[in-house]
Amino acid sequence: MAEPGIQAGVLMPGMPHLLADRPAPSWAALADSARTVGERLRRLEPDVVLLLSTQWFTVLGHQLQCDPNPRGGHTDENWYAYDYGHLEYDLRFDVDFTERWAARIDSCGMQARRTRYDGFPIDTGTIVASALIDPRRSLRWAQVSCNLYADADTLARVGRAGAQTAHDAGLRAAVVVVSGMSSGLIQQWIEPDQDHIAEPAHDRWNLRILQLLLDGQIDEALAVREDFARQAQADSQFRALAFLAGTGAATGAAQQHTYGPIWGTGGAVLSWNLPGDSE
Repeated sequence: MAEPGIQAGVLMPGMPHLLADRPAPSWAALADSARTVGERLRRLEPDVVLLLSTQWFTVLGHQLQCDPNPRGGHTDENWYAYDYGHLEYDLRFDVDFTERWAARIDSCGMQARRTRYDGFPIDTGTIVASALIDPRRSLRWAQVSCNLYADADTLARVGRAGAQTAHDAGLRAAVVVVSGMSSGLIQQWIEPDQDHIAEPAHDRWNLRILQLLLDGQIDEALAVREDFARQAQADSQFRALAFLAGTGAATGAAQQHTYGPIWGTGGAVLSWNLPGDSE
């Protein structure tokens, strides 16, 4: 039996195109990789999975989902004209762990807000990730919002608080962050097979960051994160990486499963320390 604490980490995009009936080749590849990563993550049988999606963004404090079973339908505000813009969800959250995580965030001098009400608007990224990572709904999640006004160091502290909570509770945990890389959309309607990274400079930056992570140089990736954000319109300034680093999940070299465009943006599926990552 593994020691309690964080066992593994995953980074994946959360755009709904990954669930399209007629996907572009890159969308299908990213979705297949997310399913593979999900199968490997479930092999670990984690007690809880810490989740951050850049698409659940807040402005006051760090919100945590305290509804044990949000379920319903969601229409994406951007892609409602497509089949993948209409999503169903049925999620499982570990409320006891989430309350402990929230208390730890408060004790660290930050503000945690417990969120629980019927019809709460679950974001697209969370729905996409859970559908691909956990199609049989066997995992128990603990989710914190992505505060728009929190700097990267603060999000790292929020992640660290989650990791400490898992360790102190004697739980084995994994971490999933849902974030794109470059976020420059193609500014016109396209057919799936026309998809490509919108700007060559964005592609170069994405590949630079990926190489650092593949080399296990997460500190170096964090050091150039702000430049990445400015030069490639990185999704939420790529602060999700800081959260992931704060949990301690991104130790060692990342395994890259797929990198490719999603309507001009850059998406990648990466994992750290999952079973089979060395294959």
